[in-house]
Amino acid sequence: MDGPRASISRALRRQQVIWLSSIRPDRRPHVLPVWFVWDGGSILLFSKPHAQKVRNLERDPAVMVAIGQPGLDFDVELVEGIGELEAVPTRDLMPESFVSKYCALMARGGITPDAYAAVYSQPIRIHPRRWLDWGGPGWTSRPGHPAFRDSR
Repeated sequence: MDGPRASISRALRRQQVIWLSSIRPDRRPHVLPVWFVWDGGSILLFSKPHAQKVRNLERDPAVMVAIGQPGLDFDVELVEGIGELEAVPTRDLMPESFVSKYCALMARGGITPDAYAAVYSQPIRIHPRRWLDWGGPGWTSRPGHPAFRDSR
């Protein structure tokens, strides 16, 4: 599998949230913003252990993630992946990069990293399977866009 475009790789390192979609038992999508850290090969996030997304992943590990900014270039990446519920608690798995990324937001919410790890004790690792670029530079010149003109 190829990795993400360079712009999305940057977004995975810099963005504050991704939008995670999992599948409810009745097959409806469950979508929510989550904090995360990208390690270059997988996306790591943390959840309350009895949250809907955890119940969804226990039943069906298929997920989709959206990341990026729908600005002028509409530079958004959709990532199809498999969600894995890690067997170790957050306190044993939460990397310093996650703490440093979110320490200001945790402080603003009145929560310490230790308290966060206790509440969001279920780590989830997303293993990307397919990168589906959406938009980006040149998106108006792709088939399907009203401005697209086929030069054949």
